[in-house]
Amino acid sequence: MDVVLIILVIAIVAVGIFFRDFKSVVYFIGIIDIFFRLLHKLVSLIHVKAIDNFVSNYIPSSVEAIIDNYSSGILNTILIWILFLLYVYFLFYLIKYWLKKKK
Repeated sequence: MDVVLIILVIAIVAVGIFFRDFKSVVYFIGIIDIFFRLLHKLVSLIHVKAIDNFVSNYIPSSVEAIIDNYSSGILNTILIWILFLLYVYFLFYLIKYWLKKKK
């Protein structure tokens, strides 16, 4: 699971450097979290033991699960609140984009 954290941090930094926009980083975190959750839901629906074991052992269930795994105490609380605010920011931009497309 340590590799997942390293890859995620490198990917977030790479997205930030490549796009040079905070909004892109927020979108990336939202996309990754949705991907993790959908993957775990899909595996739970198809009931293939080998795939289920692989996903359960090597792929986190969400970004919050990664934070919970690698931090504790006040740092965990602060990171979870930051993640929550990023989700609010993500939702704000999704709604803004959706309303703009309706016009």
